[in-house]
Amino acid sequence: MRSLFRLFGMLLLLAPLPARAQFMDVVSGLFDSVNAIVFYGQVGALTNNEDIEGTVANLGTAGLGAEVLIDLPSVGNTYFELGLGTSLTRGFDAAEPSLDLRGSLRTLPTIAVYASQLGLPDDSPILPYVGAGFGFSELWNARGYTEDGTIIPVDADTYEFGASAGFYVNAGPFRGFYTEAGYRQRNFESLIWDTDQLPAGWPRSIDASGFELKVGWQFVIEDSYAEDETE
Repeated sequence: MRSLFRLFGMLLLLAPLPARAQFMDVVSGLFDSVNAIVFYGQVGALTNNEDIEGTVANLGTAGLGAEVLIDLPSVGNTYFELGLGTSLTRGFDAAEPSLDLRGSLRTLPTIAVYASQLGLPDDSPILPYVGAGFGFSELWNARGYTEDGTIIPVDADTYEFGASAGFYVNAGPFRGFYTEAGYRQRNFESLIWDTDQLPAGWPRSIDASGFELKVGWQFVIEDSYAEDETE
């Protein structure tokens, strides 16, 4: 994935000036449609504990994330948005007793499509939404520690897929608050350990799939609902 981004950047630099200008016009037009920036905290519960287990309150994981919401064409009183974001998840360890696993799960980028309001009036104080998306996830700054203190770095990356549903407060002093529940399918099928001899029992793969609960705030930049009311 990272190689593809580098190749895309090189091709863009080598492209004729009119083509580069046209591409930048498209990017500029896309971000002109940004209606909100979202920041959130999340907690999660892993659904497959064969390889890793949550350590936050001895139950699950925790993390932070941010997302940019971009307007897409609406249909009646249902609004569609494109979400571009990133997240960082911590709070897990290996189920194998001889392995002390430290690190984080970083997802960059995440790409999602949301359908909000779902036919309700524009002035509804609470607006529901549903979403689905995917992203590129990696083990970030991950290390395995043996019982004698030996440090073995580990890398892995994978695609993740997920779906979610939640509600957004649309009125009053808490306008912008939202909460969301969802599920992510995230399976690292091949771990790359920086060692010639992997200790017995250490995992070759990790299933980090699980349920997540998010709580956050949408900082509205451009109110698409209000725009539609004036048109």
